[in-house]
Amino acid sequence: MRSLSGTMVDRLTRRGFLVGGAVLFITGCTRKATTSADQVGYRSAIPPYQGSKRTGAAAGGIWYSVAPGDTLSSIARRSAVDVTVIARANGLSGPQLQPGSRLWLPGASTMAEDALTQGDGPDVDDPDAPLRPHPGTYDLVKREEWTTARIKGNNYLMGGVDRITVHHTGEHPGMEGIPEIEVIQRIERYHRDERHWAAIGYHYLVGKTGKVYEGRPVKYQGAHVSGANEHNLGISVIGDFMHQLPNPEQLGALKAFLTDSRNRFSVAKGRVYGHRELGKSVCPGDALFAWVTAYRA
Repeated sequence: MRSLSGTMVDRLTRRGFLVGGAVLFITGCTRKATTSADQVGYRSAIPPYQGSKRTGAAAGGIWYSVAPGDTLSSIARRSAVDVTVIARANGLSGPQLQPGSRLWLPGASTMAEDALTQGDGPDVDDPDAPLRPHPGTYDLVKREEWTTARIKGNNYLMGGVDRITVHHTGEHPGMEGIPEIEVIQRIERYHRDERHWAAIGYHYLVGKTGKVYEGRPVKYQGAHVSGANEHNLGISVIGDFMHQLPNPEQLGALKAFLTDSRNRFSVAKGRVYGHRELGKSVCPGDALFAWVTAYRA
């Protein structure tokens, strides 16, 4: 463990916090931080936040009515959602589809116009077919709205962002029914008081209600991926998504915020990762990782 001016620098560990007197752990991630000298020549400007605010129900996906001749692969191709994600979201055990049944397409924001307006009509695989957007929305909750704790001095400047990593927090006994802000405050307290980190390891957390909470200010390097924190924006989705996707509100907020963040920092889709791709972890869970893969594609 290295030090900076006598204070502890964020290190890899498991992160836990107290719920009802028991310590609950959430898989954690960080790495040895680089000093400002290592960042010479790298862009240092952090663009201001210019994301969208909620204007209506978040679109975490769309419903599609299966038409005669539809297949999972054709629906996946037209909605840009991976076949495995569609199957898992709808509890499908095989490729057979029943005309007239409805499929939830998680993370989809576009579909061929005729498939949306004429759900009982034939499948049309026309690459030039008009698309109808279904933008996701979210509310941004600034850090000062959920905590008054100052960022401690044992941190490093981010020096720019060139990739984004998606996580999930995981769920544990005793967390059910706890308000999102309290969950985030408990994680923050554990990171600061027990791990002696500068602040919560994530830059943003996406709540189940479609709110996006600012965690560690983006001008500081995070503590979320061991060996790959430099210039890496950490976004964690509150919940356990090993076997199921976030609800539509939460998934829509994640997608919208990812897109806003990519535009803000000029990050290509190919530079959006699931935690497991950069470190030894099952995070962000099988279901959410499949969604991240589909989003990136």
